[in-house]
Amino acid sequence: MRRLLSLLILAVGMATAVYGETALPATSPAPLPGYNDRTVVQKRIAASGPHRIEGIWRFPETGSTVAIEREDNNRAHPGAVTYRMIVMRSDNRSIRPGTFMGIITPSVKSDVFDASIYTSSHRNSSLDSPRRFTLTLAEKGDRLVFSRVKSKYSLNLWRILPYMFRYAVRRNNNTGEAPEGCVKIFPAPAVPAEPRYL
Repeated sequence: MRRLLSLLILAVGMATAVYGETALPATSPAPLPGYNDRTVVQKRIAASGPHRIEGIWRFPETGSTVAIEREDNNRAHPGAVTYRMIVMRSDNRSIRPGTFMGIITPSVKSDVFDASIYTSSHRNSSLDSPRRFTLTLAEKGDRLVFSRVKSKYSLNLWRILPYMFRYAVRRNNNTGEAPEGCVKIFPAPAVPAEPRYL
């Protein structure tokens, strides 16, 4: 019994290490300057020759906006491309412009990215609870869809206790929730997110 308990603890620890791992510290660092003025951010992005994912994005459900920009100095991996996601305007008034929200790295597919993003706000005006996401540029690059990276399997300890021969690991299925993400507002997409009537 003691060996079985040790194996279960090891399995839970490994699942947490593999699927809960992010490249971010536990809480976001102090806000960066230069994100109060949208015009300044737009000029900086336009001058850099933006990649497809770079720009200013809006979350439709809250109206919050974020800037996605290339990181200039990737000391850990010279030559690698990474992007940072910075809050410009939040529906939570305690989160100030310039708050670091996440880091994005490209994948082999040109429209798919790996990201580590903070998912909740902390009492001291910072963000916390970093989680891993897969970001997909949808349609014509004007929508960014977020998919949470979850374990394919989960461990149900309650099923182990009464009957040792039942399956304790079960497969998680998609529950069919609507996708979350944001819409690009700068550079302006060729086809606007909402139709404009004259």
